[in-house]
Amino acid sequence: MPLGEYVLRPLRRGDAACWSSFLSESPVTLHTSWGAVDLPSIEALVEQLVQEYPTRVSCRFAIAEAKGDQLVGTCGFSTVSYLHGTAELVYDLAPSYWGRGIMRRAVEAVLQWAFSELGLQRVQAVVMTTNHPSIKVLERCGFAREGLLRNYRVAHGRPRDFYMYSRVPPEPQLRAGAV
Repeated sequence: MPLGEYVLRPLRRGDAACWSSFLSESPVTLHTSWGAVDLPSIEALVEQLVQEYPTRVSCRFAIAEAKGDQLVGTCGFSTVSYLHGTAELVYDLAPSYWGRGIMRRAVEAVLQWAFSELGLQRVQAVVMTTNHPSIKVLERCGFAREGLLRNYRVAHGRPRDFYMYSRVPPEPQLRAGAV
């Protein structure tokens, strides 16, 4: 999926080193529930995600530069429930790419794909209450804050509060005269 100077594409095993590198930077994971990041754990995660693509159990994509194919982030879903028509949105971006609108474009692209191709009825995201840049991305992408999840996840050794956000597809437009 094109995103201007960037593309969304399936993750590849060769992306693990780059992903691990920027996830190891404190600003990236400070306001998230990511634990300690090391290359072997990210390699295992990439392997799992690559194996899940055919079944669409989770659908996390690489955000890469269109020229050079360098990984700059990821965006997609950590879990998908086809029974309930729901998924949980997850994303991350290398700090040197922050503030360029890349994640907003990536989120919009995966949402359109999720609603049109996967037939989902709800995409949700949980975000630590202190993660103001991520909150801005969600709100700019039309997510509604549904509530506060107190002590929802342990992050950096202690329970943290998170907000629950959701987005549902637009209501279908009725034709004139339709009942």
